[in-house]
Amino acid sequence: MERTDLTRIDEFTWEIPDSFRESMRVPVRIIANEDLIGDIIRGEAIDQAIQTAMLPGLVGHLVVMPDVYSGQGAPVGIVAVSKWPVGTIAPGAIGHDINTGVRLLGSDIDLSEAEGNFDVLADALKAHIPSGSEAEGSLHLNKSEVDHVAQSGAQWALRKDMAQQDDLVRAEEGGRLNEADPGKVSDAARSLGAQQLGTLGGGEHFIEIHAVEEVFNRAAAVTMGLKEDTIVAQIHCGSRGYGRQVCADYIERFQDVAPNYDITPPDPNLACVPLESTEAEDYMGAMRAAANYAYANRQVLAHRVREVFDDALEGMGNRLKTVYDVAHNLGQIEMHQVEGKHMRCYVHRKGAARAFGPGTPGISLPYRALGQPVLVPGSMGETSWVMLATRESMQKSFGSACHGAGRTMSRHEANHHADPVTLDDELEGQGIHVRSGDGASSGGGVKIKENTDAIVETVAGARLASKVARLRPLAVVHG
Repeated sequence: MERTDLTRIDEFTWEIPDSFRESMRVPVRIIANEDLIGDIIRGEAIDQAIQTAMLPGLVGHLVVMPDVYSGQGAPVGIVAVSKWPVGTIAPGAIGHDINTGVRLLGSDIDLSEAEGNFDVLADALKAHIPSGSEAEGSLHLNKSEVDHVAQSGAQWALRKDMAQQDDLVRAEEGGRLNEADPGKVSDAARSLGAQQLGTLGGGEHFIEIHAVEEVFNRAAAVTMGLKEDTIVAQIHCGSRGYGRQVCADYIERFQDVAPNYDITPPDPNLACVPLESTEAEDYMGAMRAAANYAYANRQVLAHRVREVFDDALEGMGNRLKTVYDVAHNLGQIEMHQVEGKHMRCYVHRKGAARAFGPGTPGISLPYRALGQPVLVPGSMGETSWVMLATRESMQKSFGSACHGAGRTMSRHEANHHADPVTLDDELEGQGIHVRSGDGASSGGGVKIKENTDAIVETVAGARLASKVARLRPLAVVHG
């Protein structure tokens, strides 16, 4: 693709018209600045975005975030909107790791109070929290208990004394989606769920200890409990094998039944069915169950992090307070303005955070007047950001923003890069204390090129979200 194929809408928005390729149902709008657009249109992800724009029933435009990279079927970093209830639903446009997301814990612990203990903290997190793709937890649930987790989300952890009420108040959707249906989840997924609650997983998932390096919006930071030179903890993970199995099960099922609805998907991994179908209803119930499992998983991990701080820093765990918990891979029914009409939509977000502007119903009460927090983790060991959604995001991106600082290539592509740099070695060289999970590759894997500042500046420049604080990494535990 060439730049001449794009129409520039404004400084941060580019459009591929729906006439670009036969079968596109909607145009593709890319949120990017001059530094990013060239890499985006040369990558595999943009071809996948164009394919995703071919899904039947889409309305408005497909949004491509500046941190987009290639995935399975749909790229990671898109928002695709179907008209409710006459559009279609595609599990591959929501993602395999359902409700992968971020929990940020703030504190009043001054950097000086923890100085010299970050190596100890990293060791304790590694010892206390199972990590790696095959990690199993210590909770040993039976399948009935897994169903309770999938029905209740973070509320399950509250009942088990692994949460505080304020953790739920400051979580997207209160840490629980309604209308979850664990009965639509396979036994294979349940078996994985029984083993993996309270585990970090592998890949890009991590727990990091940061210092609040700079605050840009002091009023918002006060509400969030963020102050310069204090310690915060960030947890990035999702629904583990439970959610991945749900997605795989329903992609296969949708592939089987799509011909019954006279649907030929643009890619087998984008198999879709009508929103009004029985199969769609079953998937939505199972997807919400997986989302709740992820909310519970991040809550259990937050509890474990507090335990580590109690042990390693002499009782400081109770000083860790939830700033926010945000989901990245979800499908939800929402109201949006589409081509001048107020319309009920089914919003697929894959590698995109919900970013509702100030006053929008559905935002957690502490942030209703400010706008929904947007947590932007860098890849492991990189600078992370805290942002706030703006009113403009509702019109420009269907109330969505980026999900991370971005990667200019997928992990698969990076593993074939000519000059890989091992992640752990580089981070240790920067003075960041790193611990790899069980089963991690030698040297901690491949360092994937970042352009954090360009991503955040683009999101802020496009007025999808505004900057609140920048976080500097001190210690990392990853899978």
